[in-house]
Amino acid sequence: MNAAEGLGIKNIVPAYRSPFLQPNDILTGVSFASGGSGLDPMTARIQGVIWVPDQLNDFKAYIAKLNSITGDEEKTRSIISNAVFVISAGNNDIAITYFTNPARNTRYTIFSYTDLMVSWTQSFIKELYNLGARKFAIMGTLPLGCLPGASNALGGLCLEPANVVARLFNRKLANEVNNLNSMLPGSRSIYVDMYNPLLELVKNPLKSGFTSPTRPCCCAPAAPIPCLDASRYVFWDIGHPSEKAYQTIIPPIIQQIQQSFA
Repeated sequence: MNAAEGLGIKNIVPAYRSPFLQPNDILTGVSFASGGSGLDPMTARIQGVIWVPDQLNDFKAYIAKLNSITGDEEKTRSIISNAVFVISAGNNDIAITYFTNPARNTRYTIFSYTDLMVSWTQSFIKELYNLGARKFAIMGTLPLGCLPGASNALGGLCLEPANVVARLFNRKLANEVNNLNSMLPGSRSIYVDMYNPLLELVKNPLKSGFTSPTRPCCCAPAAPIPCLDASRYVFWDIGHPSEKAYQTIIPPIIQQIQQSFA
């Protein structure tokens, strides 16, 4: 289940760059995301994916396409202002770029780097606001130290220093979301906690029907072949929760979005 499905809009949100995109997709919502990207330009370069500001350029092109479909700038503005912009950025900046790249971890302390990440987020939201967006659901990072890529090095125990950094960024991001509400007239921003719901699955897996809280179903060096029943695993691979994990944690998030933007 994704947010659009949970909100009753459509089951799949297609990629904006998909060659199979249809006019109705433009009218009802698309995804500008690029897997592995981040707020930091270095994150996108390392992964070879589309940087967040370049995704913003895609959104500008989307507005032009939307205008051509509606034939009415007022209707276009209405669609954009009533749309919910779900934003998730920061996981890869911390887990990949900061912790593994001397160009970042020798130049910045984790305090100054997370400040920089929040600043990048603020600039991104302001750009969207200036283009007509008014409703923002901004997701915090996952418990990065519990991802199998980190926890497997400790025999399945969460790597607490990585979780400390994730919590630090999330706290700063939540505060910034409150600032955005007073800074951007007529807008509504909410902070979506992704950290604690996933951490709960890791700490108490049996409660939700999981038997493997930190061992991934797929693609670990010791187990390159996917498991037979992914629904028993909290994580699909070393860096991503399983579909069942997301299905478990997303209903309260959907409810939060519905109540916030009703």
